[in-house]
Parts: sequence; C-alpha cells; structure tokens
Amino acid sequence: MDWHQLLDETSAEGGAARGLEVAGEAWSGKTRCLEELARCAADRGWAVARGRPGRLQESEPYGVFVDALDDLVATGWDTPGAGGPENPAHPEATPGPTPDERRRLAALFPSMADSSMADGPMADGSMGVGSTGVGFMPAGSAAGSAAGSAPAPGDGERPARDPYRECRAVRSLLVRLAGRRGLLLVLDDLHRADADSLDLLGYLLRRPPQAPVVIAVAHRPRQLGHQPMSALAEAVSRGVCRRIELEPGGEELLALLPAHLDEPTRRSLLRHSEGNAGVLLALAALHAEGGAGAVPPEPPPQVFSTALHDFQDLGPAGWAVIRAAAVLGDGFDLWMAAEVAQLDETAAREGIDEALAEDLVQPLGDGWDFAFRNPVVRAVAYHSVGRGRRSGAHARAAAALRARRGPIELRAQQLLHAVEVADDDVCALVEAAEQTALRDPAAAMRFSRHALRPTVGTGPLLHARAQAVLGRTLLCAGEYEESAALLQQLLAADSPLPPVARATVVDAYAQVQRLLGRYGAARDLLRTELSRPLPDGTAESAAEHRTARHLLQLTSTALTLESGGPWGPANQGALAQLAAQAPQQLRPAALAALAATEAQFGRIGAAEEHAERAAAAFDAMGDDSLALHLEPLHWLAGTELQLGRLREAEARLSRGVELARHLGQRHLSARLLVGLGLAQLRLGHFPEALSRADEAESLAHDTGSAPSLALATSLRREVDLLHGVPGDATAAPAAVVPLSELSNREHEISVLVSRGHTNQRIARELSLSPKTVETYLARVFRKLDVCSRAEVAALVGRAHGQEGAPRPEPVPSGGPAT
Repeated sequence: MDWHQLLDETSAEGGAARGLEVAGEAWSGKTRCLEELARCAADRGWAVARGRPGRLQESEPYGVFVDALDDLVATGWDTPGAGGPENPAHPEATPGPTPDERRRLAALFPSMADSSMADGPMADGSMGVGSTGVGFMPAGSAAGSAAGSAPAPGDGERPARDPYRECRAVRSLLVRLAGRRGLLLVLDDLHRADADSLDLLGYLLRRPPQAPVVIAVAHRPRQLGHQPMSALAEAVSRGVCRRIELEPGGEELLALLPAHLDEPTRRSLLRHSEGNAGVLLALAALHAEGGAGAVPPEPPPQVFSTALHDFQDLGPAGWAVIRAAAVLGDGFDLWMAAEVAQLDETAAREGIDEALAEDLVQPLGDGWDFAFRNPVVRAVAYHSVGRGRRSGAHARAAAALRARRGPIELRAQQLLHAVEVADDDVCALVEAAEQTALRDPAAAMRFSRHALRPTVGTGPLLHARAQAVLGRTLLCAGEYEESAALLQQLLAADSPLPPVARATVVDAYAQVQRLLGRYGAARDLLRTELSRPLPDGTAESAAEHRTARHLLQLTSTALTLESGGPWGPANQGALAQLAAQAPQQLRPAALAALAATEAQFGRIGAAEEHAERAAAAFDAMGDDSLALHLEPLHWLAGTELQLGRLREAEARLSRGVELARHLGQRHLSARLLVGLGLAQLRLGHFPEALSRADEAESLAHDTGSAPSLALATSLRREVDLLHGVPGDATAAPAAVVPLSELSNREHEISVLVSRGHTNQRIARELSLSPKTVETYLARVFRKLDVCSRAEVAALVGRAHGQEGAPRPEPVPSGGPAT
C-alpha cells in the first residue's frame, strides 16, 4: 500500500480520520507493516502513538489506547511551537475537551492524574491540567483561562463510569492531539485488547474525529471477536477504513532462508511454514539448533522471547495443558495431556479453552484431538519448563500409553527420556524401531540404540532384532562402515533371527558392500546364504524359508545388475520362476528385475512386456508400499529409459527421489538422482540434469560411496558433453567432425545410437546381426575419434542441430545398472 497516499487523503482539507486494518496470522508481518507506516508518518512530521495490550493494563479500561497515548499526552506534543510542519488544511487550533471530558480523561490517563485529577487549584497554587497547556489547551488561551478560573462542579472527584461520555472524551483528545500536523495511532495485537478498547474503536470508526488522524490496527482474524470484526468490516464498506490481508507466500519465501541449507531442507521448511514468512524464519532458526526427533530443539533466545509473547494470557490450567501436550508431540489427545499434567476434567477443559483462545493449538476434527499451531509453538512450550519436570512428564506419558495400549511409536518416544526401562518397555522400543525403520530411519535408530544400551537387559532374540534394525537404519542414514561392521557381527554370531529377518539382514549387508564398492564380499555372502539347504519343518516354516530364499535371489540379481557379474539363461529362468512364484509383496520387484535383465541382454519385446506389468504394480502403490520398493523402482525406471519411455521414467524417478528424501533413505537417493538426471538429460532439460548431478555428487561425498560418486560424475560428464559446457575438460570439441565422412550405414547406426538404441535393437531394426553392428560402431568410433556412445550422441546431436534437423535424443548410459 502507498502509505503517503493514505496520509495525504487523511490530512486533506475537511478530511476526517481514517482507519487501516492489517489482518494476518501470527508472525505473518503485521507489525512490520505498521512499523513502515509509522516511519513514513514520522518522516512527514506526524505524531506517532503506539499501543499494545499487556497484562499490566488488563484491569484498566481502554488499556491499549492509554498505552498508546499517555506518553504523548504527558509530553505536551500539541503545544504551540512544537516541532513538525504545519498542515495548511487545518490552520486553526482545535478546541480542546470540555471540563467534564477533561475529568473523565484524567481518570483514564495516568499522566493527567499525576498532575491533577481536576482543574481546581493544586497544592502549589497553580491550576490543574487545563491551565498548564499540557496536552490539551495552550497556556493563556481563552478556553484555558475559562477552564482554570471556573472549575465545574465536582472537580477533584473521579467521575462515575459512563462509557459513552468516555468515548466522546477520547475522541476530543484525538482531535486535539492531531492538531494541525496529524496523528498516527497504532494499535497492535488488537485481538488481545480489553472490551472497553474494542468498544471505543467501534465508536471512533462510526464517528471518525474530524481531524488528520489515522487509526491503524493489526490483529489475528481467528482470535478477534465477532463484534470488532463486524465494526471493522462495516467501516471498510463505508470507505472509512482500508483493509490489508496478509496472504501466505509462495516459493519467493525461499529467498529468506540461509544459502547453506540444501534444497530438500528448504522445501520442507517452506511446507511446514504454510507460507508464513515469520514462521519460516523461526523454523530455520529451530533447524539450526538441531534436535532429537520427537524432542523439539530449544529455540534461540530471540525466537523464544518473540514466541513467548503468545503465551502471556495463559492461566495455570492453560500452561499445564500446553506443557503436557508439548511432551506428547505435535498432535495430542486432551485427556492424555490431562493425565500427564495431573489435571482433573474441569481444569483440563479450562486449559484447552485458554490454549484455543490464544490460537496456540487447533482442533483436529470434532473430538478431543488437537495439534500445535506450528512446531515453534510446541518447542517454546516444551522448553518453558525445567528438565526435571519434563522427565517426570515423559514418565507419566509412557505409563499412560502403556495402560491405554497406545501406539508403540509414541510410547517409545517417551521411553527415550525414561530413567528406568522395564522388560516390556525394551520390547516396545524394538517393535517401534522395526515399524519405523523405512519411513523414519532416524527415529528407528534412536529407539534401537536406546534398547541396546548396556544398562538395559535384553534376551538374545530381542538383542538381535535391535541390532538388525540399527544396522539397516545406519545404512539408510549413509553410515555405511558402521552399518557393515554391525551387520557382519550379527551374521557371524549366528543369531536366532527368523529366516525372513535374517534374509533382510543379508540384503542390507549386501547393499552396504555394494555402496562401498566391495562387490566380491557381497557376492561371497550371497553365495553362502543361497547354498544353505532348506530345513524340514511345517508348511508355515517352509513358506517362510521360501520367502527368505526369494528375497536373497532378488538381492543377488541387484548385485549382478550393478556390478555386471555373470548372468546366463539359467539365471534368467530362475528369475522368471521367481516372478511367477514369489509372494505378492515381492512380485513387483521380481517383475522389475526381470524387465531390467531382459532389456540389458537385448530382448526388447520381453522387456517391454515385463516392464508394463511391473509399471502397473508400482503405479497402484501408495507411498507406504512404495517405500519398500524404491530400489526395484529404480530398476524399472532404468528399463524404461532403455525402451525410450523417457517421460514415464522421469515421473517414476521424480516420485522415488521425493519419497527417498522424505523418508531419509540416503542410501538410495544418489542412484535415484542419477537416474532422474539421465531422464531429464535425454528430455533436453539440461539445467535440471546438472542440478541432479550436483546433488548426487554431494550425497556420494557425504556418505563415502565410491560407486555412487562414479555414477554422479558420469552423469555430469554426459551433461557437459551434450550441453557443451565451456572450459570443461570433458566437453566436446568446438570443431565437430562432419558426419559426411561416415558411410550411409555408419551414419544410420550413429543416429540410432544417439536415440538410445542398444546394439540388439539396432540389429533388429536394420536386419543385421549384433556382431555386424559392433563392427560398424568400431569404425564410427575411429572416424569420429571418440571412445564412447555418449560422445557419438553428442556429435550427432550437434551436427543435426547445425543442419536445422530435429536433434536426436541422447544415448542412454548404463541402463538399469545406474
């Protein structure tokens, strides 16, 4: 809004007071708007009075107005000769309040009461407020003399309350304070104002003072009552007041965040802020402080003190409920919070009403479930009480959840802070770790570590389960060496894990070794595990062992796809049998592996058939199911890249990357990012592909995975080759060898290579043998002085681009092995 225009319109000749309403949620920038207006008004010589409701004013009528105006009244700003330019539109001094109004104002404003409660003689023989010229009347004026020489009846006594006459008196005061220069009255946090102040505002909006006065108010719509909202809306409709509604921001708010934050973190903070700039900055500060999952980090002092302002009107019951709720989590059940806070039903209802009135929490539906307004509010509530009292609250919460058979994960979060852990508590920690291993690896790591503390007693099986979860979550977190050591120890101990659980450990250990480039160690372990004979037992036991065997076969297939190990018809037959016989939860992965191997060996028709079946299965999955299949999703997308289904692959990999980020599965993120980068590269989205390469490289460096780093570096080189990055050592030379040097057949094969066709597919399309295609490609490499298919694609693309022909799609690299 143009503040100068608002002030000009108000100070125009014959103009009346105007209102400005700034509405927005907590921390959305309302105060900043008012400060900008105040600076503008002060620069123009206006008087600026600022007020905000506070606890000290609660028992006083018109508290926010008194807070704003009392200092200005005391300084005698409007006496003749005071600073500031004159307003030619209001050249004459405005008559001050009547004697009755002065007595009423003296009863309201401490600065007037300090001088005299009335205009009668004071102890030193001088006259009271009216004769000094302080605030209302110039000394020696006719009105002042009359007031000083003829006191009204009842001078010296506090008049009886009369809201109408009091409102008229304040209106006269505003006219006098505005004088010839102008007055900006700023009332922040109007939603906290007392009832008398709200009534006075309504009166001033209905009967604006005939003076250059701007009354600017800011409030949170959810906390302002219906009556003041109605008064403001009516004033806006009559043109007496303007309204500014601060809407949530969009991606432009990302510019407010520190540059060192990575993109996933920036997006997560923006999503949790719900477009509120103040909340976004507070969340960023909170993020910088770290934290331990369910326990929010302690906010920095500035954030803490700012947010604590929202708690100032809570009573004892409100504080008790809000602190107990902060122990329970971002969302909570009122009666659980009451049990933790040790409140009876009446006090709990009173407390939640206070928290709702202050907009600290919001209801979730029609029941008794609530959630904090944002994570910052919860963090302030949590850290507003000492560590000892919090520990007791956590213990009561854990006991309540045990008695109510509440969610295992919530109970485990409370047990992390328990001084003593019972046997059934250890079981709860391990079960919670197993349940959260894929969707929240960080939480699972905390639960399993807590269960494995030396002071906690566990049986052999429970101990092995905790070790297994910890090893898998360390893998997800990118702590590969620690994960490998723990999983190797667990496997060597021949722990009493059930077959499927042991196969899961073997799968995790093989993944770690692959990520560290130790393919031989992974291959040896899988060979040993697959050579174990299936034991005799019940049908149920046999089914479990078969499921474990199927999982190990898929793990072996993944190793072969990545490392390029031996693979023959027998392997392919076994994989086809696995796809047909595997249990439902493993079948999509088996189909994706089958499609990938068929494509890698040039059987395009079979690859397309299996890829379509696998795609249908993956497309039908929700995020919870897909979280279990992110690596097979990568195999399928790699096959789609080989088959030229670029947009399908890009969409699939985009979903995989976002899910891996959200779930904290760092061990899969680099490969998914490289796959997505390849798809974007082949679609011609060079900046996006380069960004994916940067992110994958950074992740590979952080986790110490040489194979992941090699994949990311390869993607970067392909981007540089195809996009021609100046100055890069791997970029294609500026002088492109003319394709006219190639024979017609060599040129034809080069174009097909640039479109991503494998040798087998080229052979099929041109009715040649794969061996003949290889011979032609060797000649192409020699004539063009290149050594890779990517370079062929780059040169073909440049040549076709110069000739004005459509640029062919770049060549795939590595197929599903990426």
